[in-house]
Amino acid sequence: MSTNASARHPVIIPKEKQTELYRLTNPPTIAWPTVAVLLYVMGGVIAVDIAALTGVIPLWLGMILNVATMYPFFHVMHDSFHRAASSNVKINDWIGRLVLIAVGFHVNLGAARYSHMMHHRFVNGPNDPDHYFHGKWWTLPFRWMTMDYHYTWYNLTREDPRGRKVMIKTLPWSITMFGIYAVLIYMGYGWELLLLWYMPLRLALGLISFAVLWLPHIDGDEHGELAHIGAGTHVATTGDTLTAATTMRLGFEKILAPLLQWHNYHLIHHLWPTTPSYNHAKVWALLEPELRERDLRIQHDFDLIPVLHHGRASAVPAE
Repeated sequence: MSTNASARHPVIIPKEKQTELYRLTNPPTIAWPTVAVLLYVMGGVIAVDIAALTGVIPLWLGMILNVATMYPFFHVMHDSFHRAASSNVKINDWIGRLVLIAVGFHVNLGAARYSHMMHHRFVNGPNDPDHYFHGKWWTLPFRWMTMDYHYTWYNLTREDPRGRKVMIKTLPWSITMFGIYAVLIYMGYGWELLLLWYMPLRLALGLISFAVLWLPHIDGDEHGELAHIGAGTHVATTGDTLTAATTMRLGFEKILAPLLQWHNYHLIHHLWPTTPSYNHAKVWALLEPELRERDLRIQHDFDLIPVLHHGRASAVPAE
């Protein structure tokens, strides 16, 4: 896995920084910023739907507004995956479930969590499910907008009984959600369902996949063209070099951090996955000297292709 704790050659943390790092990378009793995002998503979707259904705003405007209200749901769902929304496991998981209900997600938290954990386990390797989000440029929007379908297929087709087990457990959730959709269509709300739920969710997933699953995992190939890390010319897997297997985006952080849901510091997430996402910048500020001793892929400002910066403790060959 790509966590610092499980790495063969971890980043060495000075003793005087260990207490603060522990505080920043472990969930609080309640991650209130995450709860605030949850309330924004739930309240926003409800308000937009009511306004559109009562004729206060047209359906096309409701669709656009729901993209903006749904987009941050990834932060809540993702931090719940890693038990970063609350140190109480039950509260953490209910925070994740509530945001999935708010956006009408058709798989439960456990199934979505399994897929994401496989990404962490196999970062940039042949079994990484997130290879799906890279490909020919003209396929990318389709790939990004079908994140949930891909992960469902990945879980069902892997030769891993755990993947099938989580999909079996998600069946009651999925049947309930699709049952609700069927009833709404039967009642004559099919057009409203399409414009206020299906299309906004597809577009929000597309933006999320672009910002969090694609951008932090791209590199340049030998011709300087975009490629998935691992398909380029530099060492890429966490076994090769722990800190260069994903990117850091430095510059315009005050703008890009909220837009990218704090995953402009994506490397921090892979090193310490239980970190509440809103603490990524603080961890980087705390450990920047130590991390710059290692190889880093840095995307400067709005650049797509990162620059591989070699630290004094350079890439360690895989064992």
